[in-house]
Amino acid sequence: MRVPPAFPVDDRDTAVLRGWASDPARAALGRRAKIVLLCADGHGPSTVAAWVRCSKQTVIVWRDRYITRGLDGLRDAPRSGRPATVDPARVVLGTLQPPDPPGARWSTRSLGAELGISSVAVGNVWRDWGIRPEPGGRVSLRTEPVLDAVVLAVLGLHIAPPVYVFAILVADHPVPAPTAVEDAPVSRRGLGGLLDEMLDTVQTGSDDPGVVAGFLTRLRDAQNRFTITYPAPVGPATSVRTVMVAAGDTDAVRELLGGRGAVVLHTVGAVAMWARMVRVGCLLAGAEKGGAASVAALRTALSDHDRRGGPFTWG
Repeated sequence: MRVPPAFPVDDRDTAVLRGWASDPARAALGRRAKIVLLCADGHGPSTVAAWVRCSKQTVIVWRDRYITRGLDGLRDAPRSGRPATVDPARVVLGTLQPPDPPGARWSTRSLGAELGISSVAVGNVWRDWGIRPEPGGRVSLRTEPVLDAVVLAVLGLHIAPPVYVFAILVADHPVPAPTAVEDAPVSRRGLGGLLDEMLDTVQTGSDDPGVVAGFLTRLRDAQNRFTITYPAPVGPATSVRTVMVAAGDTDAVRELLGGRGAVVLHTVGAVAMWARMVRVGCLLAGAEKGGAASVAALRTALSDHDRRGGPFTWG
């Protein structure tokens, strides 16, 4: 029996491939990633083709492209013609601006007309960034379960593959509408760029569960600090709680949370989607009274982190 050729896939590539494979917004790239992962596990082209539901030749093509060109070999080659001009950051920022009349909700058509782009382009950005518009410039995050709350402050960030956690302080409605939303957390020259760099740099995490447990414990003090900051907007009818948006090994996070009923866990299937939600969450926190200080503190922590591939934990 012919044995398929073996080829190495390092831990960093494995993490990227798994992220692509679990991202519903990148179906074609995700299928190629699944092909490579299955082939790397020693399965033959015929078996992989049956599992992924494609031809045997397709499996061979993408397997060989990865072997010769790495991750770049799986990405789509640049197409001829006019390049895409839609700036996702512009769409995200536009979504967070209250539409007219007050209390209205953006649709793909209305926001597309406002930005001078197609409704399809708007819908693609909303899907890729995991956001859903709500009335008055609010958004909900397409986590599991859906996160529909007002982000008051950023409490912590934990990047230690295979665990990714974004902790925020949220409040149920009603609270005042957000003020002006700055674009630094979305653009690459601000917090977004620092976050992307961190995700590229941190290759390994910690096998010690105490690292994540300590992170969860510190959140308690952070929540108390920021709750005191919000006596005016948070009324008696509004509950405030800590929310964690996690990706990667979410089962480990859920197990460590255990009986911590004060912390609500929301999960995201793909690390790339999680990173975009972190940026949106920082935008929302930065628009609230007091929340801007927490975003600035996170930006400083990311800037000061020793970038030698080690995990990042702040909070």
